[in-house]
Amino acid sequence: MSKKIKDNESIKPLVNLLKIGGVSFKILDKFSLIYTLNSKIRLLKEEFLKIQDMSNILDLPDQFNALFAENGWICHGTLSQNILEESVKLGSENKIDVAKKLLIDSIDEKFINLILLKCQSREHFKLRVDLLKLLKNDYLEKRYHSCIPLLLALIDGLANDISNHIGFFTEKSEFELFDSITAHSSGLPFLKTIMNSSRKITSCEEITIPYRNGILHGRDLNFANKEVASKCWWVLAALIDWADERSIEKYKNEESPSEALKKYSETVKLQRKIDSWRKRPIQSPYFWKNQTPETLEKNSPEYRLLEFLQSWKDKQWGKLTPTLVHTIGRHHGAETRKIINDYSVIQLLDFYIMDSNDQTPSSTVIKTHLHYLKNDQSFTKEVSISMNYADQDSGLPKLRNEPKGKWFILQNSLSQILF
Repeated sequence: MSKKIKDNESIKPLVNLLKIGGVSFKILDKFSLIYTLNSKIRLLKEEFLKIQDMSNILDLPDQFNALFAENGWICHGTLSQNILEESVKLGSENKIDVAKKLLIDSIDEKFINLILLKCQSREHFKLRVDLLKLLKNDYLEKRYHSCIPLLLALIDGLANDISNHIGFFTEKSEFELFDSITAHSSGLPFLKTIMNSSRKITSCEEITIPYRNGILHGRDLNFANKEVASKCWWVLAALIDWADERSIEKYKNEESPSEALKKYSETVKLQRKIDSWRKRPIQSPYFWKNQTPETLEKNSPEYRLLEFLQSWKDKQWGKLTPTLVHTIGRHHGAETRKIINDYSVIQLLDFYIMDSNDQTPSSTVIKTHLHYLKNDQSFTKEVSISMNYADQDSGLPKLRNEPKGKWFILQNSLSQILF
């Protein structure tokens, strides 16, 4: 395992490319007439210089772990580039307390919603979504004494399920992975060691690290604060990355400089899209009530939902199947039979959108008015239906409007009327 994240197999070719490019263009600069004769070389140099200017981000994960890992934060693969850059900048300027506040406050409702969205499409994690939703409410309502112990328990259980019955906090647990940012030796494995520290003396002093043994064994009595709670969510986010990477075997390979450059450019573009994403403006209830498939953009979550509800009203069960996120990758016929069993007991009479609120770059919650018959009784309800923009083949979240993605309905958000 490399000593630094920057030495990872997938990053090394780009580092080498920047070194080679820097030397090459220094040589060409001595023959400046070449740029006049060949405009493509000039453009190539301009692109190279732009990438070279951004190459400092290759050092950021190592810098982040050096500054904050001992305090309970480690760099993980989905950490916002803005948070990463700003916290390292503050830490480098000895503004550690300001950086800590930035990291703590970054664990907000938007961050937790993204965790929940990821959990819904991943084995083992999706079993715990209902509990995590309750813990989200506890966290946002500052019931830290409640959410911290259960988050620690869920983290241990998840690691146990994923790694063949070896929990997160056991001595035998191994979280280091080849060619990883999150599971680098300075990341999740290091954090696990800190959190698993022995706490043999009962203490009333406030702690800022989620010490598992001290909290769950009743030795650290003053643990219920936002910093400890936020770090538990941070660990859960890192555990998702670890589980994803663990499922993909990585081998040493000789990646060409051009491939490394392309991969790096794509990553930068994706991060820019995430950072630049903004919620759509809030519209009035009157606006939404008058929307139809004819007035909506076809790639919008609202269009997809109205299609789904119309198919339900018309009892076109086969059209419901490909719109539900949990059916992705499953046998169409078998899933349709389940849908008929669940949905046919409800006769949908009328529906319209009341409100729509973007949650993340890949999720929207749409408050919907539903009028229906069930067991010969008439019901009128307002239901908040979760819409996820996901890869059509894997079901993993994608940025809205990205290729090979579609809007899907999360059936759990309809459970109050279905089951």
